[in-house]
Amino acid sequence: MRVTDRQHVDALLAAIQGYRRDIFDRQEQIASGKRVNRPSDDPAAYQRIEQFRYVLKTANRRRTSVEEGQRRLTVSDGVLDSTSNLLQRGKELAIQQRSDTNTATERTNVAKEVHQLFQQVVSLANTEMNGRSLFAGFETETDAFALDAASASASSSNTGGATVSASVASASALQPHVYEIAFTSSTQFDITDLTTGQLVSSGNTYTSGSPFSFNGLSVTITNGSGPPQTGDRFYVRSEYSYQGDDNSIAVETGDRETVATNVPGSQVFSGPTANVLTVLQDFHQALVTNDEAGIETAIGQLDAALTQVTNARTEVGARIKRLDVVRASLDLLSLNTESLRSDFEDADFARVASELAALQTQLEASMATLTRHFQTSLLDFLR
Repeated sequence: MRVTDRQHVDALLAAIQGYRRDIFDRQEQIASGKRVNRPSDDPAAYQRIEQFRYVLKTANRRRTSVEEGQRRLTVSDGVLDSTSNLLQRGKELAIQQRSDTNTATERTNVAKEVHQLFQQVVSLANTEMNGRSLFAGFETETDAFALDAASASASSSNTGGATVSASVASASALQPHVYEIAFTSSTQFDITDLTTGQLVSSGNTYTSGSPFSFNGLSVTITNGSGPPQTGDRFYVRSEYSYQGDDNSIAVETGDRETVATNVPGSQVFSGPTANVLTVLQDFHQALVTNDEAGIETAIGQLDAALTQVTNARTEVGARIKRLDVVRASLDLLSLNTESLRSDFEDADFARVASELAALQTQLEASMATLTRHFQTSLLDFLR
């Protein structure tokens, strides 16, 4: 078959266009660092690259959540460790004060330390992380525990038949103290803050069923089987209540797999078996009222509270270890997936540079051949 000059020129032009396309492709690969910049470059490879990107995106999202969960659990572990130490100290004090050789003055002095332990535990229970409550479940915008409740009791040594009840009159005026209402006669009583040892008021007139208020509390003493007698004592205190919920803040660790990264306060401070705050308040009240039986009871209660916190800490530790394993797995998955993505997507600079140089040489040669062809054709025409 005879190849005409026209066919030869067309072939050269087609080759030159092809070289230019290939040169542009190699230049784009060098500029972007990628072998595949669009689906048309390599449809099969582009599909695999998209799959790798999805895996990487999912792994990175999970790793971010896991790291946040690890921080939350680590802080929780530290809080529970401190709480355990405080409860252990409380138990030691209870054992020291259980003896009938301890005086009321000694117990009152120890009560000051116990009150400090109590306040520290309250502070720990209301720990925040990044401005959010750690132990309030989903209710992270509020303190886990708030001083908004009251309780009242009558001394076991009372000879009268009166009963007592208490409620909150003004939560903002409450203090975490225990108060004694002591009847100096059947019709008058004094109020003393046993936590501070200060007299609140004296010579108050008693009327059965008529409420009276002090320091944010509203108290009502009522004749039951009989009126109060001289020397009868009633105790009133403000208490903390849980403000959160029981929800767990879970992080995704795999397909349909999650790990809880918080401990609701209801599962460690106010339950499930012991109310840690109430236990400490009971112990404090037993000390300031010189209640030997109450101190003995506090030993068992503190032991139960300590076991509860220890169990919660054990669970937290197990979750931390699990998230450590998950994070290591995610790191390995990301590393391997990134390597695969790079194999499919990233350009081999040395190879691409070599191909670019070869294409430029071929383009220059084709251009030179085309130029010579036109020069020969022009000479033939002039002849």
